[in-house]
Amino acid sequence: MRRRIFTTLVLLIFITITQAQSKKDLIQEVDNLRTRVREAETGLSEMKREERIASAKVESYEAQVNELKETNANLLKNLNSFTEASNKRSDHINSTLESLVKKEAQLRVINDELSSRDSITLAVFTQFKQTLGSDPKITVSKGAVAVVLDNSYIFGENAKNFKVQEKAEAIIANIGAVLKANPTMDIQVVSNSNLVESKDNKANNWEIGTQQAAAIARILESKYQIEPKRIVATGISELGLYSIETSTEIIVQPKFYEFYKLVKESMK
Repeated sequence: MRRRIFTTLVLLIFITITQAQSKKDLIQEVDNLRTRVREAETGLSEMKREERIASAKVESYEAQVNELKETNANLLKNLNSFTEASNKRSDHINSTLESLVKKEAQLRVINDELSSRDSITLAVFTQFKQTLGSDPKITVSKGAVAVVLDNSYIFGENAKNFKVQEKAEAIIANIGAVLKANPTMDIQVVSNSNLVESKDNKANNWEIGTQQAAAIARILESKYQIEPKRIVATGISELGLYSIETSTEIIVQPKFYEFYKLVKESMK
């Protein structure tokens, strides 16, 4: 009987101790769980904070990306505008260069023609000098050669006379030879007379000057085969060529009309 009681007591004590131990373990486990829950909540809070930071960064990056896109679009637009303007300037420059090249070519043609005309004029001047000597007066001015003859030598002392004297035909023959050797030159015969006094002084002097110029022109045509279309005969009165002197001037120059035509054609 005692043995059963003892065994029962021992069993009760064991059960009590076991239950006490289990309760302690449960309490410890609950504490551990609470600790883990707190740690989990702390981690969750940290993660949420990091998530907010990350979201803010993402929004900032997105804003920067959008700003960069807008900037890039503006740069591209400006680049296209600059390229278009540059192309237009380039086209304008090319057009200007082409125009300059064309103008340079035109000026070269004109300059070459002027040089050629000056060379011809100088050659004619030299021929007159070699043929006529120091008398009569020979000048070069404005691209033309002028041979000045005293009217008293050509027509005599009578101011109204318009018939060429025999002694003057020799010098006219030499002039005709030079003119015939240069068929591209135009010829102008200008004679003035201001010695005739009358009520209609100027009219008489114009008439006499014209008759004297025409007389020389006829000799150049008939005796020295100078084409009449090359010759212009002009008379002037007391407006005279040289002061009160009466004289005849034979002006020789390259054909102006051909030069004008060349310039007109080259400027098209």
